[in-house]
Amino acid sequence: MQIKTIFRVVFFLSILLPALAHGQLSQGGIPIEIIKQMSATSNTDLVVMPAINNQMMRTKYSRTDQNSLKPFQFAHSFEVSLSPNNSGNWYNTSKVNVWQLRIRSTGAYSLNLILNNFKLPDGARLFLISSGTGEIKGAYTSLNNTDSQILAIEPVSGDELLVQYEEPVHVSFPGTFLISQIGHDFIGITSSGPHRPLGISGSCNVNVNCDIANGDENLRDAVCRIIIDGKEICTGSLMNNTAKDGTPYILTAFHCYLNSNGTSTPTPTELERKAQASVFLYNYESPYCSSIDGDVSHSLSGSTMKASFDSLDFALVSLNNVPPYNYRPYMAGWNRVNLPPASSLCISHPKGDIKKVSIDNYGAYTSTYSSSLYHVNGFWKIARWDNGVTEVGSSGGPLFDQNKQIIGTLTGGDAVCGNPVNDYFEKFALSWDYRKEANKQLKYWLDPLNLNSEKLDGMYLNSGMTLCKPFTNIKDNESYQAVQILEDLIKKGYWSGTNRDGYTDFAEQYKFSKNCEVLGITLGIAKAKTNTNYTQSFVNVQVFEGKDQPQTLLYSENFDIKKFWSDGMNYLQFQNPVKTTGNFFISYNIEQLHEGDTLAVYMANRKSDVTNSFYLKNQSGWLAYNSKNLNGNGSALLTELIACNIDDPLDVEVIKPDLKEARFFPNPVKGETVLTVQTVDPIDCPEDITVYDLLGKKQNVLLNLINSNSLSVNFSGKRPGIYFVHLESGGRTIIGKVAYLP
Repeated sequence: MQIKTIFRVVFFLSILLPALAHGQLSQGGIPIEIIKQMSATSNTDLVVMPAINNQMMRTKYSRTDQNSLKPFQFAHSFEVSLSPNNSGNWYNTSKVNVWQLRIRSTGAYSLNLILNNFKLPDGARLFLISSGTGEIKGAYTSLNNTDSQILAIEPVSGDELLVQYEEPVHVSFPGTFLISQIGHDFIGITSSGPHRPLGISGSCNVNVNCDIANGDENLRDAVCRIIIDGKEICTGSLMNNTAKDGTPYILTAFHCYLNSNGTSTPTPTELERKAQASVFLYNYESPYCSSIDGDVSHSLSGSTMKASFDSLDFALVSLNNVPPYNYRPYMAGWNRVNLPPASSLCISHPKGDIKKVSIDNYGAYTSTYSSSLYHVNGFWKIARWDNGVTEVGSSGGPLFDQNKQIIGTLTGGDAVCGNPVNDYFEKFALSWDYRKEANKQLKYWLDPLNLNSEKLDGMYLNSGMTLCKPFTNIKDNESYQAVQILEDLIKKGYWSGTNRDGYTDFAEQYKFSKNCEVLGITLGIAKAKTNTNYTQSFVNVQVFEGKDQPQTLLYSENFDIKKFWSDGMNYLQFQNPVKTTGNFFISYNIEQLHEGDTLAVYMANRKSDVTNSFYLKNQSGWLAYNSKNLNGNGSALLTELIACNIDDPLDVEVIKPDLKEARFFPNPVKGETVLTVQTVDPIDCPEDITVYDLLGKKQNVLLNLINSNSLSVNFSGKRPGIYFVHLESGGRTIIGKVAYLP
């Protein structure tokens, strides 16, 4: 019997709304809803995987191998071959064709997919939707097309998901993709359910935003979680290079790419496929010292293997896309001098958990990890951690010395909570050029200018208007909860969400002495449940100017709470950055929620502190939370602000700000304005002047030599972003970093 369908017109909002920056794994948007009148044989679109015993799999992988390597296997992979040509159901209209396939692996805490032959036309969209929680991943679009045609997608919570592909009738070519691998999560690495990473890692671990790690915020922003081949978690870090050109190299451990038996070395083809089938997650952390599950929206898919060597246990990959500036990408510095550090710290994702820090106040020393597998005296040994620890999942985590430069990456060891001893990190100094082949050393990639530098400081990939930082009003070690409104012992809802007391708006105050641009807000969602009778349930997020309460509206945008997940941080990115001056407020209005919807945001649980940044609104207007609280205690919403351009600078720094040989102005370059370069000494070889983008790709721009000491550069027609002007003057190489804004 044919299944009748109706398309509910929530139609192509992604076409109407501005797309997110290229490079982000998910492009946003809302799937078309298909309302089905189901027949008795309605499972033609369902594929069920063979049964998996979660407990047996957890037992099997509860211990690392005999060499105490520290990758973390969380999923079992099924090899499949599913595509719109051989499975699922199509639903067609005159405007768009929709294909659906349901995938179930009973008992899985989450499912992840790897797609091959991925090539979509403009206008087509692919979504993954959790059948249990309604969580939505996507849209994946033509912006996700790559030369490898591989797309690895981060886990979706629950044991059943819906794959939905939407293709307009009139496209330049039919889209193709093949689901080649399904990952069954037997641990639980998503925010849904009791088995998420939060709390799975040892209780001795220290969140990266605790005061004990104060001053290491830039190092934090270099570190990411990596899911390799849909089943294994490791840690990696962005690396700076001597050209300081922003090439997105990630340094991690080679053993993370070993075959499933944990010992056999993959072939070059297998190694490259695993690099392409990797997902890199940034900013997965609690915004402060107490633990809450972090936001998981800042991810990137795919990389290219550049260099690796098994005996020194390092791997260097290059991301397929540069991390967008709201990811706060920091390119870590390094030190290749083979001298023991005075002290050191490691940042990693133990057991896939939110970002943690381990600190050794007494430094490391040269040691051998396993003479049968690895280079003799090729490792730094941490005798004992003074704070925190590493665990499985920490493999590849960077070891920073006292100068905040990377000197190694984690291979393995014995350290656990209760006995934080004997961890081993490969030596960056040996990996540098111990082997002379370009694909087995770091020097070729991290010293493209052949400067033979022994040390290099880190740098944020972006500066000026695109340098972003997170802010929160929650205090270190402060607890949080969803606070109920109680009147005569009767619960009337939440102070920070749906309630029967007439509160409709909830705002957090941010006190800034400088200007900034707000990119978005991360909410610590305690509860987000929706009435299934409605397609969408919106909250309206607003930005206000105001000193003592919200006053002048600067911005407003709706967000569907069906895309929120509970008990975790949810990042809401604004379609347009919001410029603010001094103090301001960010609020959310719940009047567009429906009967049966529930929303609550976590609040600071302050019992003897009048400090307050939380404000509410009812029919009487705005009021401070501590004016309503019976004890007069203040509070703060568990939020994290992502703000850029904090100093409102007029210039973007030259890469080498100490050089006096040249000026680049105006900077940023806007519209049709041309860039002028003036040098102290005459320009050598004008024909060799080149301009590169952040990916290191040479750009064709109009260059005009004004005289022997000055040059104009016309960026008209180029995309907005950061560019690098390379020239020779007075026998020296000069590199200018320039921001272009059309």
